[in-house]
Amino acid sequence: MKLFLALLGSMLAIGALSFWAWRTAPAAAPCEVVDIATVRSPDGRVQADVFDQRCGDSVATHVALRPSGSPVQARGDVFIAAGSVHAVPVWRDNHELVVESPARHVLVQETSWRNVGIRLRLVR
Repeated sequence: MKLFLALLGSMLAIGALSFWAWRTAPAAAPCEVVDIATVRSPDGRVQADVFDQRCGDSVATHVALRPSGSPVQARGDVFIAAGSVHAVPVWRDNHELVVESPARHVLVQETSWRNVGIRLRLVR
């Protein structure tokens, strides 16, 4: 019984110490989003947003799709490149988007979003 109470006390002390450390830790700096461009599909139903996301020293360029007029929380990333790079979304038609970019370090490259096919064209 003494062993059980000692273990229980130790676990409670560790839990309390962990909770205190979590509550007193400084808050992480929020990421900054810098909007660059918005390009709508030919029928105007979908839009491609180009933006840089800066989190501390880290920067990434995003191309994200969302239904036109919907909030930014509805967008889905289809292209992410490390650093601040040039990225141009070009609509071929209502269901095909080509992302043109000279990016050297592509982190995310989706091939589709809902009913839109996505291709990457590396340009120099």
